[in-house]
Amino acid sequence: MTTSEDRLRDQLARVAEYEESVRPGPVTRLFRRLGRTKGFARVYRVVGPKVDPHVAKIADGKVLAKVYGFPILLLHTTGAKSGQPRVSPLVYVRDGDDFVVIGTSFGQPRHPGWTANLRAHPQASVDVGPERVAVAAEQVDEATWQRIFPRFVEIYPGYADYLERRGGLVPRMFLLHPRA
Repeated sequence: MTTSEDRLRDQLARVAEYEESVRPGPVTRLFRRLGRTKGFARVYRVVGPKVDPHVAKIADGKVLAKVYGFPILLLHTTGAKSGQPRVSPLVYVRDGDDFVVIGTSFGQPRHPGWTANLRAHPQASVDVGPERVAVAAEQVDEATWQRIFPRFVEIYPGYADYLERRGGLVPRMFLLHPRA
């Protein structure tokens, strides 16, 4: 008999298989270069959240993985104030089984709404490729933040620029613990 823990292990194995398909390409290089500019960030913070969720649904996320070449998930939260469902496309890194996301708001000196949503309602889910995984969010401590942030910069150097533009406001980072 299969337990919920076994099903979660199987899900995470399929996520890992999907993650193997995410490879940097020409568009990745373009994003890494242009994405560091204020102008690109200004445009993409409006366009990206509207376009990316739709692109992510095409072919179980394979199109998004091929086009962008970044590990991207769709975070499903409950609005902190509205109580309404919200979806946010985010670059992530893995820390063991956990997914890690950071709220830079494209370098704006404010926290993005999804971070308030996770603080108010830590039970959420993520779509990674073809899998929807239930998660519990935990805001990281400073030591974990310092340990993991360089991995975000490694994936996308624009994160270092965003940090500089935020005027000392440290972005909220969350561990998203998969749950059965």
